[in-house]
Amino acid sequence: MELLRALNTPEEKIHLGGPESEAKMVDRHARYLLANRLGQDEMLRISIDGEVVGSAGYWEREEQGETIYEAGWELLPSAHGRGIGSGATAALLARLQPAARHRYVYAYPTPDNAGSNGICRKLGFELAGVGDFEYPKGVFSPHNIWRLNLPNWLPPPV
Repeated sequence: MELLRALNTPEEKIHLGGPESEAKMVDRHARYLLANRLGQDEMLRISIDGEVVGSAGYWEREEQGETIYEAGWELLPSAHGRGIGSGATAALLARLQPAARHRYVYAYPTPDNAGSNGICRKLGFELAGVGDFEYPKGVFSPHNIWRLNLPNWLPPPV
């Protein structure tokens, strides 16, 4: 919960519709814990030298009649620009790949989110287009649509 609070600032949520209320953060945290216990989705903490600096995860959802995975990540400002997000997301994809039940992993950063778009590019996601998405509820904005063919994915060279 501490990480969710640390990431819940106007600067950190600029690409995600702004900060959440305390009640929404508590609800999201409970959903992460339940999904992890059920083995449906995963939301993993990213730690560097014992300090939690972010999270990366995936969850199932429907995309045009097909069940897919959506991936997402968040990092504290101290972890930006150091390859931590792409390394953690690559580890997450490598963990998911052998057990995956679905072919595609999608990510939807806003076009002006250079860091997240860079992670998608570095990890081999294909830019499939731009679409208007609702996130958070009631807020529509353009998002890039990145798609990764998980069975064919190879981790990028280090």
